Amino acid sequence: MRQHVYRHDALEPVEIRPGLHGTIIEGDRTTLVRWQLPAGGARTGMHEHPEHEQYGLLLEGALEMYIEDQRIELRAGDMYWVPAGTPHGATLVLGETDAVLLDIFSPPREDYLAAARDNAPTDPSATSQ
Repeated sequence: MRQHVYRHDALEPVEIRPGLHGTIIEGDRTTLVRWQLPAGGARTGMHEHPEHEQYGLLLEGALEMYIEDQRIELRAGDMYWVPAGTPHGATLVLGETDAVLLDIFSPPREDYLAAARDNAPTDPSATSQ
């Protein structure tokens, strides 16, 4: 039987990318990742994924990121879209409050699912996935 409800307090964050932890839900045509980004953490690398479009919703905190060469500041409640094949990232938590970010990928991110399942973080900035 398929699971339809995921309780936050029952989900254990895993290292999906080096130094980045989150929880994942696998759908038929999408992957949802709830990232927990610590204040004071390092800026992520730029990357792109040719096959995946990405939607994001910042739930808590504040972030700075780039989509192509555009610098963007996000506050809780802000959303964004990254078309497939578009360079983005260089994400940094702003201020002293941790950030919580919800990303949705279509089609599913098999690399993220494998990283969570196998406890082997993947680095999309190294491979431009």
